[in-house]
Amino acid sequence: MSGPEREGRAQPPTFEAAPFNASADLCGDPVGARLRVLLAGNQYMAVPDLVEGFVRANPDDGPVFYETLPPGIVTAQVRAGQLRIGCLELRFTPDVVAASPRALAELSADGLVDKPRTYASNTLALLVRSGNPAGITSVADLGRPGLRVALPDPKTEGIGRLALEVLAAAGGPSLRDAVMGEKRQAGETILTTIHHRQTPAWLVEGRIDVGIVWETEARYQSGIGTPVVPVAIDEGANQRGEYAAAIVRDAPHRLAAERFLDHLTGEPGRTTYAHFGFSVPPPRRSLA
Repeated sequence: MSGPEREGRAQPPTFEAAPFNASADLCGDPVGARLRVLLAGNQYMAVPDLVEGFVRANPDDGPVFYETLPPGIVTAQVRAGQLRIGCLELRFTPDVVAASPRALAELSADGLVDKPRTYASNTLALLVRSGNPAGITSVADLGRPGLRVALPDPKTEGIGRLALEVLAAAGGPSLRDAVMGEKRQAGETILTTIHHRQTPAWLVEGRIDVGIVWETEARYQSGIGTPVVPVAIDEGANQRGEYAAAIVRDAPHRLAAERFLDHLTGEPGRTTYAHFGFSVPPPRRSLA
C-alpha cells in the first residue's frame, strides 16, 4: 500500500494467480487516493520510501496512488487522461507527473503541466548474469556476433535514447547501427517494453546475455540478491539522464501536489534518492 489504511477501512481480499495478476508498477487505490502521482519507472526502488515519508509528514494527503511505468507511457497517459493495461482501464486526472525534462517541457508547452523542476540524475551501466559468463567488459562487446542484447525501446523509454548515444560514443555509428540494425534483424537484440522489470528477469531466465540499464537499477538488483552483476561503462562513453517533475495543470488535489513536489525536490527527496544511488543537487542556499 502507498499509505496508511483509512481508519476503520476493511482490508481487501487478496487474489494470487501469478503472473496473470501482476501489477508491480501500479500501487494503491486510484479512486480513494488523495494524491495521484505518475513517475518514470526506473525510480521504482526509491518511490515506496519517498511516498511513505511524504504521507508520514503530511497524513491528510494520504493515501497516495502512484505508478512507475516507462516515461513515454506516463506522458501519453497525461495527454489521454486514461491508460489501458490488458482489460483494465484507468481513467483519472493525475496530480503530479515525473519524467525527463525533455518530455515534461513538451507537456508544459502544450499547457498540460506547470513548469517542471529537476531533482535527480543518473548514469548508465551494463547488467550481466552473475559470473559474467559471456565475458563482457565494455560496451564494444555488445556488437559481438551471437551476443544477445536487451535495449530499452527509444520510443517509450528515455534511457533508450541515451543507450543509443552510449553505443555511438563507445564504437561510433557502426556499433550503434550493428546493435540496433543487423543484430536486431537477426534476433540478437530485443527491445524492452518495461526495461526495469524485463532486463533483470531475462538475464536470470537466460534469454539475454547483457542489457543496458540505469546504474541505480544495476546496483539495486545486485544488492537484493538477484543473480546479476553490473559492468561499468567507460566514463567517456557514459551518458547522464535527469529526472524532473511537474504538477498537472488540472490537478484535482493541487495543494497536496504542491506539498509532494516540495517533498520530492527538497531535503526528504534528496535523502531518499541519494540512498538508492541517484545523484541529487545540493540543497538550495538561502540568500538571507
